[in-house]
Amino acid sequence: MRNTSDYDWRTIAALNLVSAMAQVGQFGIAFVVLPVWLAQQGLDATQLGMFAASLWLGQLPGLGLAPWLCQRLGHRWVIVCGLLCTLTALAWIALAGWPFWMMGGSLAGFGLGLRWIGLEPWLYRIAPVHARGRLVGFHETLIALAPVVAPLLAGFFGLQGAAVFWIGAVFTLGALLPLAYARVAADDVAAQPIQRVHVSPMRSLNERIFKLGVVIALLGGMIEAAVSGLFALFAQDRGVSISQTADLLAMFGLGGLLLQYAVGWLADHRGVGIAALFCAVGTALVSVVLTLPLDYALLMAAVFMLGGYITAFLTLALIASTTTNSGNMASNVSMISMLYTVSAVAGPLIAGGAIKATHGDALMWLTAAAAVAMACAVAMVGPSRR
Repeated sequence: MRNTSDYDWRTIAALNLVSAMAQVGQFGIAFVVLPVWLAQQGLDATQLGMFAASLWLGQLPGLGLAPWLCQRLGHRWVIVCGLLCTLTALAWIALAGWPFWMMGGSLAGFGLGLRWIGLEPWLYRIAPVHARGRLVGFHETLIALAPVVAPLLAGFFGLQGAAVFWIGAVFTLGALLPLAYARVAADDVAAQPIQRVHVSPMRSLNERIFKLGVVIALLGGMIEAAVSGLFALFAQDRGVSISQTADLLAMFGLGGLLLQYAVGWLADHRGVGIAALFCAVGTALVSVVLTLPLDYALLMAAVFMLGGYITAFLTLALIASTTTNSGNMASNVSMISMLYTVSAVAGPLIAGGAIKATHGDALMWLTAAAAVAMACAVAMVGPSRR
């Protein structure tokens, strides 16, 4: 085992800080707060679902192009391009109107996709292998600050005006500062040619873990995108005010913040399958509870738990993509991320139609159904141990 001094902790710390700051602008503002802002502009459930879907749909070309771009430009410049795309998207949304907001949403998603694949394989390759699950959990904990910080700042400065866009721009630009401290030599990590896979799929423990990652990504993306994109409508149908909705979204993000390291530890010690079963069953139970009449304190507690379980799905899918020995890590992370994103495109569209046809509670019933389906699929694949 390598000594701790052998690892490039300066670059590891810098990249974690880049993710934490960029995520506030690229996800916290664009994916969580902007749907609330757009709801105030009069968008209905179908339109909000289309905007939320555009965010995730825009990620697909970013996720797909990023490994190729990393080989030619280096990880650092791919991250910079992703941040600039998000800045352009925020300016576009601030100045445009419906339906052109969807173009801005797609560009924001594209920028997040570039930064995601530009940064995470770089970080995980230079991390201690024996604790990679915990590092993924720690990294996801940091970026889980975004859906906590962004709603709180938006609520403090005001959700009605341009403050939302300034917050997103400041954090997105601010991510360039720690990026400058990441060592240039680490950029060479991604310049290696993509390894060819000689192991048949699903024939080893590593392949079974990767298959679990595929299952988690396909259903987890749908759940996260639907809940984060349409939660404002669920809260609105419950009679919750705009300021209380911002507080609930912050509580949702806080739940995700506090559970990610524990999920990484569970995946390291008990396997990705066991951790996924735990989170899927928890999601289904809490979603059903949220359809019941609850006072505001219980609603806050339930949303806190829901945020923890749902945010863990991406963490688990990424752990699966980084623990398999076959293939190139950037390509594996890109593949899992694209599956997560494809699923995320469908989630808001399905949930938006269901809410418009019935009631805001349809969001939670769909979330519960998808979580039960995930639990069944994970059980069929098998709770593999690492």
